[in-house]
Amino acid sequence: MRRPRRRLIVVIAVTTALAVVPALAYAATTISISGATASFPLIELLTAKYHSIRGSSVKFKVSQGGASVGISDAAAGRVSIGDSSRAPAATDPTGLVFYPIAKYFVCVVTNPGNPISSLTAAQVAQIFTGKVRSWSQVSGATATGTIDVYSRTSVAGVLTTFQNTLLGGSKVSSVATQEASEGLMQNAVEHDPNAIGFNSDYFALTKGLNAAAYNGVGCNVANVVSGTYPGVSDFYEVTKGKASGKVENFIYWIQTSAAAKKIIETNWIPLGKVEPAVQG
Repeated sequence: MRRPRRRLIVVIAVTTALAVVPALAYAATTISISGATASFPLIELLTAKYHSIRGSSVKFKVSQGGASVGISDAAAGRVSIGDSSRAPAATDPTGLVFYPIAKYFVCVVTNPGNPISSLTAAQVAQIFTGKVRSWSQVSGATATGTIDVYSRTSVAGVLTTFQNTLLGGSKVSSVATQEASEGLMQNAVEHDPNAIGFNSDYFALTKGLNAAAYNGVGCNVANVVSGTYPGVSDFYEVTKGKASGKVENFIYWIQTSAAAKKIIETNWIPLGKVEPAVQG
């Protein structure tokens, strides 16, 4: 009587084990991403497309907070990927790998009721460093009164790009009102007739703002592609050490697939041949 009972137990144990293996083999991987608000619209589109291709095997958890936040989160292992809208800096933690995924550009923006067509480099510098405080001192302005300058908080990669490419390395004046995201900047400028600020191309060109030319060169995709517009930087996916597994697959898909390129071309600029940058 004992021998048949033992056989039954063995059969049940093996059957249970076989039932568990497929469930483990097909468990979904969640890729967590945090960082730049400028790249958030692009990352939302890319992750949605990738999920539709790969199905339930890959899920995404995407949050914002600023480029420096994403870099810090990646370095600390809090997320799989940090989104950055600025290039690697000497102050970043060592051991990070920055994978470029697309180009974007920054526009100086004003309220639609004050549609300045173009600003010189000198005018941009004077306004954003606080040397010029009245619209009456700005040629082509239809607004009157004090200039309301808007900037981004220190964690924003777009702020770094703006200061390095359109402000000649100068810092935005402390008189500027700081906004925590691209969307908040866009909203502030849209609702303040005396406002001036700067937005990445997606928010500057698709949200009803006036994007001023810089030294007579329009802030648009064509001029970025031709190399005549200077306010350009890359979006990066940042990982702690070299990307591997499904994270590596996702980044490689962004950099090489026709589907990702088609998404990038809607509001941003695809890259050519790309190489990751390693910190430290």
